[in-house]
Amino acid sequence: MMIKILCFTTFVILIPTLCMSISSPVAIQQIDTLMNNYYENGLFDGVLLVAEKKHIIYHKAFGLADREWNIPMTTNTKFKIASISKPFTAIIILQLVQEGKIKLDGTLAEYIPDYTGAKKDSITIHQLLTHTSGLIGNLKPEDEAVQERLPHELRSMVHYAEDASLLCEPGSEFHYSNFGYNILAFIAEQVTGKPFAVLLQERVFTPGNMIDSKQYVNTQIEPRLARGYEYKLLTGYENTTFFDNSFVTGCGGVISTAEDMFNWHCALFSDRLVTNELKQLMYKPIKQVQYGYGWGINYKTINNIQDTLIITEHSGSINGFGSYFGQVLDDTTCIIVLKNSRENTFINPVFAPDIAREIISLLYNEKVPPHKKSIARHLALIIGKEGFDTAKKEYYRIKQQESTRYLLDESELNKLGIELLFKFKLPDEALHVFALNLAEFPKSYNTYDSYAYALMQKQEYAASIRYYREGLEILKKYPRENAGPQIEKDAQNALEFIKEMESKLSTEKRGDKL
Repeated sequence: MMIKILCFTTFVILIPTLCMSISSPVAIQQIDTLMNNYYENGLFDGVLLVAEKKHIIYHKAFGLADREWNIPMTTNTKFKIASISKPFTAIIILQLVQEGKIKLDGTLAEYIPDYTGAKKDSITIHQLLTHTSGLIGNLKPEDEAVQERLPHELRSMVHYAEDASLLCEPGSEFHYSNFGYNILAFIAEQVTGKPFAVLLQERVFTPGNMIDSKQYVNTQIEPRLARGYEYKLLTGYENTTFFDNSFVTGCGGVISTAEDMFNWHCALFSDRLVTNELKQLMYKPIKQVQYGYGWGINYKTINNIQDTLIITEHSGSINGFGSYFGQVLDDTTCIIVLKNSRENTFINPVFAPDIAREIISLLYNEKVPPHKKSIARHLALIIGKEGFDTAKKEYYRIKQQESTRYLLDESELNKLGIELLFKFKLPDEALHVFALNLAEFPKSYNTYDSYAYALMQKQEYAASIRYYREGLEILKKYPRENAGPQIEKDAQNALEFIKEMESKLSTEKRGDKL
């Protein structure tokens, strides 16, 4: 599975004002309740750290660091933090700017004279830092699946960018680029004459009091490093696919702990790393998107006090791991989420940034609804291991005995059927799920539409036409239950499908007569 290094999410820009968070005992208890809710529903194994005004107010581990040996997670477990490595690379570059060894408007040609890619005289350090260089972000999935498993020198990572066409004119657009940060790491090595791992240690980890952080090397024994897992819909947790960490030097290769990341947060609010002037540049968003030098810049409105938070953040996702680091600039609140799993399903995935933003809401007295367990994910595991009949019995057992704990709405079963049909190519199982959904929610046009579509995929045209027509009658009978532009579009598609299938059936009948 190719490496995915997650970017950030941008929100509407709002005018920032001073806002102070209040970490009441109630808010802390709500955070604990939320995290236990995630853990009990099988959605989080990892560590959460929350700090305010440079004081840790919540630091707790959940679940297992190693599922094969049943080793519990601890607060000092190490994680691969993926793209949160990018701010470290950005800090090193800014330190070298501060020392006069690199210029923000310096070009690739100046620092890598033998660079053979396009626009080497135009692409600047500033553009590499802000993902506006036009360089590709990743290889094609089939190529990356091979190359990520192999050891790489940084110069060979530069070759991938050299050999590819630019995505846009340098400076004109934002295109998130892991290779851009590989190149920044290589440039740092060139101007200092030191390996990037040494630069990280000397310039970031030591002054940041980060005793458990390093550039990870696969062949080394690493005490307390969590194992990474992928969650598969039909089989549950599996060991993640291998990749060689040298493939993400500069863009995603660091391992760390939650406490080390907190120390990093404290160092960022000091003068130990770079000058305040450069820090202001680091957190200044570019015009194309809310991204600075290695940081996403986010704005969140707090409705109950009519105020706005400025949040600098980065998230990460890499084989078997997910992570988030965010800090509220006005009051130095910090949220760190580290997890040792990644979900390979579109059904109710839980990403580290989602958890962090709910925690920010709780800190600022906003309500966060409790999370129920996904019936779709629960049934999928049973379908994968024991078949649909057992899953159906379990559905009705839960409906009778545990309905308050589970999401039992129509969309849950529909999402499960869709994933079975399209991702896993299991049309019979998908039909069973759609049929159950239709029986449970007979007033929903969507249940008829999905069932009819699955029948059409199996070329059971007469049955498909029947259910499409029944669904259209449901639309007329229950318009309020089925309002919305998407429903109208689906109904129009149904008419076109019916026409197409009637034509096919007519052709088949003529062929039989001949």
